Amino acid sequence: MEMFNGKKFALFLIIALICLGLSACAIKGVPHNNPKLPENVTKEPTEPKTQTLTDSISKMEVVANALVCMFAPDECDAVKQEKEMDR
Repeated sequence: MEMFNGKKFALFLIIALICLGLSACAIKGVPHNNPKLPENVTKEPTEPKTQTLTDSISKMEVVANALVCMFAPDECDAVKQEKEMDR
């Protein structure tokens, strides 16, 4: 049982942990079969759509409903039933 109490064993465990950690972070391999893009896809990035104030305001109802469902689940059920009745 002295083997488990020795400094050599502790050093062995530390080296083993370092080796395991380094091997886990290593790249396993680079795939060589890169798929080709379809011909209708352009490689140049398109211009992203800029957000406007009206885009943000139009999403406020959805955000409010999500917050109601998070903090008042009973009210969330009532809101869902109300929406079903309006349809």
